Amino acid sequence: MALFFNFITHGIISIGILALVYLIGYSVHKEPKIFEKVILIVSVMIGFLIYFGSKAIGISIPSMMMSAVTTTNPVSIGILAIILPSAAGVTVAWYCIHCLNKSSEIAFRIVILIGTFIVTLFGDVYFATYTVKSQGNVDITLLPNLTFTIGMGLYVILNYRHNK
Repeated sequence: MALFFNFITHGIISIGILALVYLIGYSVHKEPKIFEKVILIVSVMIGFLIYFGSKAIGISIPSMMMSAVTTTNPVSIGILAIILPSAAGVTVAWYCIHCLNKSSEIAFRIVILIGTFIVTLFGDVYFATYTVKSQGNVDITLLPNLTFTIGMGLYVILNYRHNK
């Protein structure tokens, strides 16, 4: 039974990665102005390069996430898995809201940049789970991707409004 749930979880996470890639590609493709489309493509490239640039200098988010998931020390879990990601999320959200208040074009560029960063991170964390041995029947190393996929799904379910 655990094998079945692990298989379904891998499928859902894979679909989540593909959906995010499609969303970014569609958002860039639907831009009617050529110059703005080029800027959005640059945003995609920069989001990708920021992630791999940080990885090249030794900041590996997947390894930090895997160590946070597999640790049993409550203090480490609190700092690595709750406080630091929450602080980073609040900072990014504040900056996006600040940019949105200044200009919607700049905010959309930043959303594309951050979205590309997140997709790259999402994929890298997913593939990093294969290097960690599962400690039971259910693969707990999938939790970061699983919770992200659940969060994105809930956001779409609760906030998407179809324009008629």
